[in-house]
Amino acid sequence: MKEFLMLIRENAEYGEMTAQQMQDDVEKQIKWVEELMAKGNFKDGNPLNPDGAHVRGNVITDGPYVESKECISGYYFLLANSLEEATELAKGCPSLALGATVEIREIIQVEL
Repeated sequence: MKEFLMLIRENAEYGEMTAQQMQDDVEKQIKWVEELMAKGNFKDGNPLNPDGAHVRGNVITDGPYVESKECISGYYFLLANSLEEATELAKGCPSLALGATVEIREIIQVEL
């Protein structure tokens, strides 16, 4: 199987959910991951802290996206035979129901 990186892009205010909304979302994410694991399509994944930095040349700014209201809130490593299969798996991501978008990219394996 090939590896795919799925980036979750959400409104930068996603961290302003109530405690109950966060708990509900976490439970949905766990259920989805358990389904992926049962099918052999899950490798790894985690949420990302909304704080971060951008490095562009010698300039460092706060971010991830200072000029945007969108940020990458998390990632999953999916295992699939093709981009089409990975895309179908990504359609089940619970974050999509909250207005997120996802980007799926095949990871190119490089020998070091």
